[in-house]
Amino acid sequence: MKQIYSKCLYICIYFILTISISSCSNSESIDENMDESEIINNSIENEILKLVNKHRKSIGKSSLKINIFANNLSKEHTNYMIKKNTISHDNFNLRSQQLFDFENAKSIGENVAAGQNSAPSVMQSWLNSSGHKQNIEGDFTHIGISAIKNEAGNYYYTQLFFNK
Repeated sequence: MKQIYSKCLYICIYFILTISISSCSNSESIDENMDESEIINNSIENEILKLVNKHRKSIGKSSLKINIFANNLSKEHTNYMIKKNTISHDNFNLRSQQLFDFENAKSIGENVAAGQNSAPSVMQSWLNSSGHKQNIEGDFTHIGISAIKNEAGNYYYTQLFFNK
């Protein structure tokens, strides 16, 4: 009986996730008139967005727009890293495929980090790393940002970049 219950539970979870993901559409890209604070409730995430766009502007690049779907994917991945107690790009192919499928992304990049206690410190770490800097300065139009503290009070970060 326990096996049947477990199988039913997994099937229900699968359908709920499928419905949730398929209900997301391109309309979830942020309206140009919408304030970023209406999408990002976390002040450190807002600060990271401002720092990313300030840096991009300083090198002649356009600002990135927050995307709800990418934001949710970045939060899921950050929580995953917290659960694993390590930073990683695990399942990046799955996140990429979801952005290709649901947001018509043409290219995708991802930055992760952990341990920095502020937006300026994580941005400095990323800008001091050629691969991370390349993503921040890349030919992208949209971003999802996540900064979540673990139980010990240490931040984990994910940035998802994509181009439409």
